[in-house]
Amino acid sequence: MYEQEKKNMQMISNYAGIRVDYVQGGGGNTSYKFDDKIMAIKASGYSLAEVKTETGYVTVDYMMIKQRYEALRDKAAADVEKETLDINMASITLLDGMENKRPSVEVGFHAHLKRAVIHTHSVYANILCCSEEGKEIAKEIFGTSEYGYIFIPFINPGFALSMHIKDEVNKYQSLYGKQPEVIFIESHGIIVHDDDYLVAIDIHEKVNHMIAEYFCVQPFPEVSIKSDQDWYISNTRYIADFINAFSADETYFKEVVLYPDQMVYLGNNLGENILVDSDKGRIIYKTNEKRARVIEEIILGVAYIVTEIKRKNLNLKLLCDEGVDFIRNWESEKYRASIN
Repeated sequence: MYEQEKKNMQMISNYAGIRVDYVQGGGGNTSYKFDDKIMAIKASGYSLAEVKTETGYVTVDYMMIKQRYEALRDKAAADVEKETLDINMASITLLDGMENKRPSVEVGFHAHLKRAVIHTHSVYANILCCSEEGKEIAKEIFGTSEYGYIFIPFINPGFALSMHIKDEVNKYQSLYGKQPEVIFIESHGIIVHDDDYLVAIDIHEKVNHMIAEYFCVQPFPEVSIKSDQDWYISNTRYIADFINAFSADETYFKEVVLYPDQMVYLGNNLGENILVDSDKGRIIYKTNEKRARVIEEIILGVAYIVTEIKRKNLNLKLLCDEGVDFIRNWESEKYRASIN
């Protein structure tokens, strides 16, 4: 049952997941609506590259999510996040043989969009989303393009972001007679969606190419770590050069926070399990190989975005203090970080 739909879910997930310039570590998520009730959504703790036809995602009743989220609009913010998690878990509708996993924390906005949704933390899109001038530059790039877009200010992930995206998509549709194909989220990433999964892939590819071409970006580097007795050491030359050029130590990565994933994966680990040796331009990871590579990808993404923004004489847009506090205390992100 749903054999082709499962394959489509794997295809959009793996398309983005094999590209470190599109997703770093366990970042990003995808969804595919199997019918008018069941939606596949990447499961927390999986990377997009790990999604297969039978694993890496969970199926939910997305119509229930839409209805129950709407009923929460008038609730106090403190109450909403726990209730949202309860709704997400209650929406799980497992198909035969599926593992019972937690849906992505961003399942809410997926429920409100078209059939195939690709959400990534593309380093190219985040040159726009993590720069003060990004919103205006987006007009230059996409103002006369074939793709409709909206640019969302930073909103705390989860319920608030989901409902804000729903409202802004509806506003755009009332003005232009169609939903925007592209959604940029400040200090976060990009969403594209379409009823045809191949079109969604094509939109994501072309939009990122347009941004990369506009900025004449440098090629994205290869990620490399190496074993050092019990631990692992960064072996990515680009990171070593970045540390030297920006005098980047542990304090730098704590203070220059671009987006939530940087906090989720680095956070309190800096100075404990992640040691930045700025004198030698290297980073030591006191963890296993898989997690060391995840962290290396996150740091490389940050280094690349900062470098490209500075190279174009733009100004960094850092994650706001409210966003930092929210992510630091958000149970869903603590859960995701613990299993990646």
